[in-house]
Amino acid sequence: MNKIVLAIDDDATQLMMFKNVLHPGFNVFTVNSAANAIHFLNSNQADIILLDISMPNISGFEFLHDIRKIPSYLKVPIIIISGKTGQEFITEARNSGAFDVLSKPVEHDLLISVIEKALLPAQ
Repeated sequence: MNKIVLAIDDDATQLMMFKNVLHPGFNVFTVNSAANAIHFLNSNQADIILLDISMPNISGFEFLHDIRKIPSYLKVPIIIISGKTGQEFITEARNSGAFDVLSKPVEHDLLISVIEKALLPAQ
């Protein structure tokens, strides 16, 4: 059974890219806000989350902080995909509970590779 990827981004083009690149290897669900992601996660379980940081209303960091309070999402890998770069940003993202940080525009092969690495059983 394919793993479930939840992609959260307010850019429709970015969400379509996730669907196109990750299908058919993954079941990809997309939402355009952190609020919609929380609604999705209240009734569905994701195996991995792709998260944009710069979104209106609830930022990606706020979402990340909130989702880590839910016991069933303590260990779910979250990959931040952002136009922001720099070591300070990457450090903040990892300290907030992100598995990894990828810069937009993300290379498709790199995206798949990081997702596969994140989904490996803990050693």
